[in-house]
Amino acid sequence: MLNKEKSILEYYEDESSSATEFRRLAKNIRRYGNPTAVNSILLTSAAKHEGKSLIAANLAIAVAKSEEDKRVVLIDCDLRMPVLHTLFCIERKSGLSYILEEEASPTDVAHDTKLDNLKVIPSGHIKGSPIVMLAGIKDALAKCKEAFDVVICDSPPIVPVDDAGMIAPNVDGVLLVVMAGKTDRMVVKRAVDILSEIKDAKILGIVLNNLNRTLPYYYDYNYYHYRYDRY
Repeated sequence: MLNKEKSILEYYEDESSSATEFRRLAKNIRRYGNPTAVNSILLTSAAKHEGKSLIAANLAIAVAKSEEDKRVVLIDCDLRMPVLHTLFCIERKSGLSYILEEEASPTDVAHDTKLDNLKVIPSGHIKGSPIVMLAGIKDALAKCKEAFDVVICDSPPIVPVDDAGMIAPNVDGVLLVVMAGKTDRMVVKRAVDILSEIKDAKILGIVLNNLNRTLPYYYDYNYYHYRYDRY
């Protein structure tokens, strides 16, 4: 498990093969259609434990490092099992929930990281039903887009709950994270079908992730010396 006293940034090595893949992913996403078309991205998955939060964190780091003139924010929109505060060793209490309830602005609750142009907004204190709280996500994300150049959102899996479906129409594109060799094909198909049925949701593509090295050349969690799980 990740050392809770060390941010994920401490494990990120620019010359590693995984960092190279994330830079390629960031470049491909940001140039989807044209160089400025995709400035807000949602990451979701079909089921739990597919590594979407870790992918979101590394993608945000890659974008921030590759585009130092851009203000990048990573938002934990997973109000059910938030983990970004753990990955970045920041306090969870002040975060997205404050923006949703109009108690604070994005810059008020954005936490600094060791990268000057990367901020993290954790989930915040959850006071009620996530679905009810996310009713204000359109306005909340609009404020985040005004305050930052690139907005990357982590969210719950799309099949078991509808949270990601509420967020998807309010971003430029959606990435579906799939654990290769683990996630059932029909579950992935169901996730794609759900996303395809959401008005104004644009699926950018699928990110293959694999804990057991089904794709040995691709990103491997063991590189970070810990396994992803619920904290």
